[in-house]
Amino acid sequence: MTSLGKIAEELAAEHYRQQGFQILERNFFPKFGKRMGELDIICLKNKDLVFVEVKARTSNRFGSSLEAVDFFKQQKLVRTAKLFINLHPQYRNCNPRIDVASVDVDNPLKPVIILANAIEDLD
Repeated sequence: MTSLGKIAEELAAEHYRQQGFQILERNFFPKFGKRMGELDIICLKNKDLVFVEVKARTSNRFGSSLEAVDFFKQQKLVRTAKLFINLHPQYRNCNPRIDVASVDVDNPLKPVIILANAIEDLD
């Protein structure tokens, strides 16, 4: 992971901590490989289990960070989130959602913008 990616993930994790979330895992992927998908941040607050895809950009030249989460990436995130819940039965009664965190490391006032419940299909 690039240093920009690490910085962006830390900013996003700190944003969720400030909202009262407990970070459960970072960079979760199945033992059989990242090809299935990777979850950047998994956090919990009360019964809300949130899987966070962090996207950082230094410019919008090639599209916004939110546009980078295309259909295929969304499907990988859903599959990996479902797998995480299956591997961790203690979270089966939680309310899962997938958020996308758009991070602009050059914006000191509001570096993290969260698109909550950006991807559905976790029934």
